[in-house]
Amino acid sequence: MSYPHLSILIPAAGASQRLGQAKQLVRHGTGTLIQNIVNTANAINPLEVIVVTGANARAVTEDIKHLPVKCVHNPDWSAGMGGSIATGAKAINPRSRAVMILLCDLWRLQPPDLQLLTATWQLTPDRIVCARAAGQNMPPVIFPGSFLDQLRMLEGQKGARSLLREYAALLTPVKLENAQFDLDTQSQLKQIDSDNLS
Repeated sequence: MSYPHLSILIPAAGASQRLGQAKQLVRHGTGTLIQNIVNTANAINPLEVIVVTGANARAVTEDIKHLPVKCVHNPDWSAGMGGSIATGAKAINPRSRAVMILLCDLWRLQPPDLQLLTATWQLTPDRIVCARAAGQNMPPVIFPGSFLDQLRMLEGQKGARSLLREYAALLTPVKLENAQFDLDTQSQLKQIDSDNLS
């Protein structure tokens, strides 16, 4: 299966202040989190995979230079994820009809999760399709191409969550239990370490 009209955008610009180290470079399994999520994204054969760098840009870019991915840099990364999404959205291929926003620390996501999300988007191409787990809507989320201009204007800390609220009537949630596992704190890092040992 391939998705030649889907772009996948991975904001990976944050400094991971709560974690105290670059989460993008945390190891899980055979690679780092950023390597793993890029590989997961490429496994569904999208049009392109774009990684937005910011803090630790050189190290992150070096870590994934051998993978099929386009890196773009957000020099104003410290202002928040909104600007990083906007930076990535401005770099999207004109042939793209939709963009999946996929966070680099969703360490349990697998290609079948992304395939399920994308298959749902193909059935409802004018709707926003997002993961739902633990009673909440969350990334990854697919926005139709009609939302690209709004994504390009995002700024600040809110990311795309404001669009999910504003366009709740257009939202199609897909149950993805693996989407609830992310990395922000030392306790979550211990969970990843434990998974590495199991």
